[in-house]
Amino acid sequence: MTARTGLVGAMGAGTLAVALTACTVNVNTDGATASETHRFSVTGTTKVTLDTFDGAIEVHAWDRPEVEVVVEKQAQDDARLQEIVVEKGQDAGQVHLRVRGPQWSRGDGVVIGVSYSPSARLRVAVPKSTALDLRSGDGSITVEEVDGVAMLRTDDGSIVGSRLSGEITARTDDGGIRFREVTGKVDVETGDGSVVVNGTFTHLRAKTGDGSVRIAVEAGSRPADDWNVETRDGSVEVRLPEAIDVQVDAVTSDGSVRSNYAGLTVERSRDDDGDEESRRQLRATLGAGGRTLRIRTGDGTIRFER
Repeated sequence: MTARTGLVGAMGAGTLAVALTACTVNVNTDGATASETHRFSVTGTTKVTLDTFDGAIEVHAWDRPEVEVVVEKQAQDDARLQEIVVEKGQDAGQVHLRVRGPQWSRGDGVVIGVSYSPSARLRVAVPKSTALDLRSGDGSITVEEVDGVAMLRTDDGSIVGSRLSGEITARTDDGGIRFREVTGKVDVETGDGSVVVNGTFTHLRAKTGDGSVRIAVEAGSRPADDWNVETRDGSVEVRLPEAIDVQVDAVTSDGSVRSNYAGLTVERSRDDDGDEESRRQLRATLGAGGRTLRIRTGDGTIRFER
């Protein structure tokens, strides 16, 4: 069964002035779903702030002076679907959209059969030069081909970015982080998950509480400050370009440091009993030195590659 609702008519006149909205609702054996499309005309510098209580956020760039947000809702039934509320607004080049979820109560009882947790997925198109502030309570975040400041946060889910430039900050409590072909400042952290980042950096910080870290530093990277790579439990692999000016400071508490990078020779040391053991720390100067590349793992191997 399919029913179309006039949600646009229920919105205030002030909201209609900043965006065009279309909505379709479906109720069937797969639960209740609805799709709303919100459009905002923008000029000049643009900042987009998005917040969903539960659901993935997917952002890509296009060549239009417009921000488009498609909100895909899902709930157990139409009553719960109507409790998922979209709040939106625009102030010059600042666009904001927040999705609030249903208020569950103890009187809901036990659901017999298939149960659908309410969620609201956001599919977003923005101009290439856009600042982003994205937040999901429970869901992955994906961003492609956007230039500008990007603040990405999810309580539970992975974060993935490709061909980004600017100042990138990513935080997840539980999920992997993957960034490919990024340029500029990169600061990423996960409580539980692996981290994989490659690009041309001026600032680099990559941390995980539990997982491996793989960093590929591309030619042209210029450290503007000290870089930090850290995991409490996992291996670390760092690929460095042929020419880079940096001080290397690598330590593993339980593991070994290995290298096939010219200029980073890992010697073997002897313990107190005279037995030969793998070296657990490495300090060296590459090129003209300067800023420090600090690498730490509580339990795992550190490996340098070219």
